[in-house]
Amino acid sequence: MKRKWMTVVWLVCLAGCGSMQPMQPGEHNEPADGEKSDTRADERFVTAPLAEEDPVQDTDTDAEANAALSDPAAETESPEAEGPNADEDTGIRSIVHPVTRSIQETGWYCGPAVMQMLLGHYGLYAAQADLAALLNTSRVTGTEYADMARVASVHVFGQEPADDRASGFRAWTGTTGQMTVQDHAQFLDRMRQDLEGGDVLSAAVDVHVLYPDLAIHGSHVVLVNGIELDEAGGIRQIRIEDPSYLVDYASEEDHWFATDRFLEAMNRCPEPGYIW
Repeated sequence: MKRKWMTVVWLVCLAGCGSMQPMQPGEHNEPADGEKSDTRADERFVTAPLAEEDPVQDTDTDAEANAALSDPAAETESPEAEGPNADEDTGIRSIVHPVTRSIQETGWYCGPAVMQMLLGHYGLYAAQADLAALLNTSRVTGTEYADMARVASVHVFGQEPADDRASGFRAWTGTTGQMTVQDHAQFLDRMRQDLEGGDVLSAAVDVHVLYPDLAIHGSHVVLVNGIELDEAGGIRQIRIEDPSYLVDYASEEDHWFATDRFLEAMNRCPEPGYIW
C-alpha cells in the first residue's frame, strides 16, 4: 500500500463531513529518508471547466459538507487485476488497479469525479456535490490541486501531512510548456512507486493532446490507475480513467496512452500538475 507511511485507513471524518464506508486497515512500511521531499503544492487552478462542453443540469453544489453519504451506483469498472501481469514471451508486464469509473456530473466537476474514484480505491465513498463543497470547486475556476491533496489526505489518512515525511497526498504544479526532463522523470518515478505500492493518483492534461477529435483545449483531470512496463522496466503506456461524459470507452485499448503522448498532454496543459 501507500509509501506515505499509511498505518491505517479507517475512516476519520473530515470536520463537517458525513459518514463513509471504510476499508480494512493494513500494515504499511515507512519510506526511506528523503522520500517525497518535493511537495510543491500551491493554489493554482488546474481543473477549470471546458467551455466547449455541454454540462448536464447543475445541482446545488452548496450542499452542507455533512450531508449523509450513501452507497455509490456503479458506472464502469476497470478490468480485474491482481498486481503485475507479465507476458513471458516479450517480458512486458502491466500493473492495473480496478476502479469504478465516475462520470462528472457537470462540466466543471472533473476534480470531484476524480476524487470520488480515488477515494473509492480506498473503500470510501462521497457524493460529487459533497466533494465539490469540500474541494471549493467553482464553475469559474474549477478545482485546485492543493485542495485535492488536502481532501484526499484527510479522508484517507485522517489528517493533512504536518511535514514532508508525514503520511499524506502531495500536489505538484508547473507552468505550461515548461515541464523539464527532470520533471517528467520525477512524475514517472512517483507514478510507478505509487502503482507498485497499490495506490492510484491523478494528473492534469490538455484535452486536445489526448483526444484531438474533440477539438477542445483546456485543463482536465484524470485518474491514473495503471502502467505497462517493457522488458527493461521502462514505462511504455499509461492507463487512465477519464471522468468526462464526452469520452466513450469502446474498448480496453482506449484507456491506454503512450508515455510520451501522456507527458506531452501534461506539459501542454494550461495548468500542469498532479497529486500523488
